[in-house]
Amino acid sequence: MLALVVVVLLAVSLAVPLPSLFPWPLVVLAALYAWTLGGGEVDQWSPMYAGAFVAVAELAYWSVELRGRAQDSERLTERRAALIAVLSLLGVTAGGLVLAATSIDVGSGILLDLVGVAAAIGALVVVARLARTRS
Repeated sequence: MLALVVVVLLAVSLAVPLPSLFPWPLVVLAALYAWTLGGGEVDQWSPMYAGAFVAVAELAYWSVELRGRAQDSERLTERRAALIAVLSLLGVTAGGLVLAATSIDVGSGILLDLVGVAAAIGALVVVARLARTRS
């Protein structure tokens, strides 16, 4: 029932349009999905849900961008649609890789913990450098 209310809220935010409201129905839908999983097993379809959430968010913002200005040329529309499809597929792929990685049994121990900490620090360094060069 709550999911239906949230979908109606997304439809209203599209109709009005209220772009600042777009993310919240998606956040609530994702939270409801996580809640239904509970403490049970990992859902094999979760990468598809991730891709669908990315596609819905992109399409919602695009629908607002198209309002109030001249019609985009057909070529730009095709490029944007292809970009949204690629982003969604990348979301599915990334989710699938994470899902596959969680099924690998690598054991445990202090050495594995240290490797994980080093990888996390490395990832933060890469993100910080990327953010710094774009600023």
